[in-house]
Amino acid sequence: MSKDFSVQIRLPNTIAQGDIIEVKAKIKHPSVTGLGLADQASNPYERFYRAQPAEFVRLVEVYYGDELVSKFELNSSSSNDPLIGFKLRADRQEAVRVVVTNHRRETVEASAQVEFS
Repeated sequence: MSKDFSVQIRLPNTIAQGDIIEVKAKIKHPSVTGLGLADQASNPYERFYRAQPAEFVRLVEVYYGDELVSKFELNSSSSNDPLIGFKLRADRQEAVRVVVTNHRRETVEASAQVEFS
């Protein structure tokens, strides 16, 4: 597993039951297509070559309690260390869990508890 692969979750400081809150997931992972540009190419299909292995986040799944509430499918065109924000209705005091899978099928996860103030 890549040493630079992790995820952190941020919830608002104060949450009331029924609020629509913004949850942010900060993913630490490089994103590289692995393609290089050839100096000479006889046709458009030969302009690129595999310069290095690709490396990127493939899937982000969000659970609220045991329920899958959102799913993001990413590819190699996403940025390094992506920050994903999404809205969620806080109707119960349960954990929000984010599971991130990269192209090698390695996973990391983080969770934060929704607590009403």
